[in-house]
Amino acid sequence: MPITDAGLTDCYRRIERRLYNVLFRLLWNPQDCQDVMHDAFMRVWHRREAVLETSLEPLLFATALNLARNQLRWKSLRSFVGLDDHVAATGPPHGDCADLRRALAALSPGQRKVVLLSEIGGFDTREIAQMLGIPEGTVGSRKHQALARIRKILEPNE
Repeated sequence: MPITDAGLTDCYRRIERRLYNVLFRLLWNPQDCQDVMHDAFMRVWHRREAVLETSLEPLLFATALNLARNQLRWKSLRSFVGLDDHVAATGPPHGDCADLRRALAALSPGQRKVVLLSEIGGFDTREIAQMLGIPEGTVGSRKHQALARIRKILEPNE
């Protein structure tokens, strides 16, 4: 059955927080996260006749991740500013957030997506594999490698 206004509204209420948290750990900017969420929902809404309600949530996450990736790509092409300029414009990361940001930045893009979708998005291996178009075994190995690397980075040095 195609999605309805009520179905899309219910989906938004269910996934808003998870989707925002995943996007924030990719974009690190609240306004950019809200913009990407809005664009993802609008793209799905415009294709609503072709979207089944059962595939709505994974489709929204996949659409948002693609839009976030495109935004990051454009930002890297447009901004050739020094680190001091960037910190002055966005403010320095604080405390644990800075450590998490550093750990996530050390991951490959594929590992980062898998960890964010599983640990923050709450999706299982099968759902992540469908969203990213990769085998379930690849999802499992990327998650295992990524979490091991994050632990190593976040462990206090002795």
